[in-house]
Amino acid sequence: MDRLRQLLNQITTQLGVLSVSQRLALGLCAALIVVSLLWLMQWSTTPDLVPLVNYEFNYDELTAAESAIEAKGLPYKTRGRRLYVRSVDKQNLVRVLHEADALPEGSLFDMASVVADDNPFQSPEARKFAQNYAKGNELAAIIATSPSVTSARVMIQPVQKRRLGGRGSEPKASVNVALTPGTEMTTAMVEGLAKLVAGTVAGLKPYNVYVTDTRTMQSYSVPHPDDPGSVDFLGMVKQREAHYVAKIMNKLADVPGLRASVTVDLDTSKLVKQTQTYHKPEPKTESTETSVQSSGSSPSETGVQPNLGTAVTAGPSGGGNTSDKSDTDYYEPKPNETVTEEKLPFGTKRITATVGIPRSFVVSVLRAKSPDAAENPADDDPAFAGVRDAQVARVKRSVERIIQGGPNDVEVDVYPDMTWTTDGGTYAPGPGGIAAIGGEPGGFDAIGLARTYGPQAGLGLLAVMSLVMMMRIVRGSAEAMAGRGPKRDAAAAEEAEQLLAGGAQAVGRASASSGFLVGRELGEDALRAQELSSEVARMVEEDPEGAAELIRKWIEEPA
Repeated sequence: MDRLRQLLNQITTQLGVLSVSQRLALGLCAALIVVSLLWLMQWSTTPDLVPLVNYEFNYDELTAAESAIEAKGLPYKTRGRRLYVRSVDKQNLVRVLHEADALPEGSLFDMASVVADDNPFQSPEARKFAQNYAKGNELAAIIATSPSVTSARVMIQPVQKRRLGGRGSEPKASVNVALTPGTEMTTAMVEGLAKLVAGTVAGLKPYNVYVTDTRTMQSYSVPHPDDPGSVDFLGMVKQREAHYVAKIMNKLADVPGLRASVTVDLDTSKLVKQTQTYHKPEPKTESTETSVQSSGSSPSETGVQPNLGTAVTAGPSGGGNTSDKSDTDYYEPKPNETVTEEKLPFGTKRITATVGIPRSFVVSVLRAKSPDAAENPADDDPAFAGVRDAQVARVKRSVERIIQGGPNDVEVDVYPDMTWTTDGGTYAPGPGGIAAIGGEPGGFDAIGLARTYGPQAGLGLLAVMSLVMMMRIVRGSAEAMAGRGPKRDAAAAEEAEQLLAGGAQAVGRASASSGFLVGRELGEDALRAQELSSEVARMVEEDPEGAAELIRKWIEEPA
């Protein structure tokens, strides 16, 4: 306790030596140090990685998501079946996974948890409105991470309850997007935004999401499935043709310089066919009527007689009549099975493909089989023709399996890939001519580190500078207390010049007595004369000649 009291007294004494500006600077430096330490402690306890979405991926979905994140080169970690990313990259990676079609359906339904239900007395309608509002803000932040979007705003319309005798409203949403200069709204962008917003609200369909370009004030929406006339027919054809071209190029990747073109013919008609089968009908009532009539006959005549048992008709001399009648009433047949076949529009009617093989590839295959073959064999060379026909047949079979067409739907030919010079054209020495694809090796990302840890390092440096300034101020106050501090101001210096500097000497000498010491009051003149005599005595002891000369000058100098 005494030690603490001494420390407080020392601090108070040192503060008393400082000026007002120095005290203010010392207090500001101390406050800055405390705030910096608290902020750095809070930052150090904050987790670096957060869950990307509150969803457990299966292994196929996890592989697709990891591939999409690695393509962007952003850090992530996999723990179990969940993905953890940096909080600053979360919204951007949600958009990246959605664009790569690697975000599972229903994985964004838990975005309603962004609003904490702190008020237990809040009505369900108000709580739902707050959740939709917060969800719209989160979606807007996700959309704004796109390089082609400068700002976005999402509004989700709450679903109204179904009233008695009325129909319930479907959930709807609107997206207002401000694109970067030079960027136009495309069908793919509209479809991507609609699916992203629809994936966060249960029951929301993509065609109920309306996208508006705030620059042109033009609204877009995904067409309804029952409205085939509003579909972008040309865009759908291009998309399917690009899909088949990509499959052909991937299958025939061993043929460098391959050229492929696909034409897709779509069927725009819509057909609905319904087929019903019925059980075998069951009898309801049956009625039978029989009538028999007979009469006597005369003696038989000679000759051949009919052997029928009962005569149906007979002559006037004798005969009979028999008739039978049967009637059945059936129940209504019961339906056994009803089959409805619906043929949606825009189905594939026919696909045709045209593939070109570079001549240099055929030459390279020939030289691989026969090293002694000519560098540029003629087209009518039997060896070259045999290799060419074999490669054409192989490519044709592969393309037929991809497009699921017949021999008449695929055409394969060899095109002359020539290198043109000033002297003329020559065939390429190597197959194809595909440029090598390379990338810059990954190095030290100083900019990324500065962006990530720059604020923390700057705040730490500022705290260290504040500590150094405090130490300098404290050291200056300690020197001032010890008499080694800075010079006093001009008024204090002038006052000090009027006094003679002297060492630690006794002012007077008291004689020994048995009684109390008796003090004697000395005036300023007496002290000055005594100090002057002691200085002269010291000068005489140290330099007698100089002292004698000085006294001689005083005597000889006229008054």
